[in-house]
Amino acid sequence: MSNMIFVIPVLLVVAISACVVKIASIALRMTGLNERTAHFQALSAFTGTGFTTHDSELVLENNTRRNIIMVLMIFGN
Repeated sequence: MSNMIFVIPVLLVVAISACVVKIASIALRMTGLNERTAHFQALSAFTGTGFTTHDSELVLENNTRRNIIMVLMIFGN
């Protein structure tokens, strides 16, 4: 029973992280990115992996997308 005390916070952090990435993915889709690209860019920014692709240039061209990605970078840390 005492092991569950340590598992619950980890599961909570994972669930919150998944929700943040999903919300950001939806926000990026609302700016015109397709679903797959939006999800990849949101996950990449949140985890701080920093993949450089042609799709990342699409994010930088739009101020709204850039702001979403900046917020994800901050939350991810």
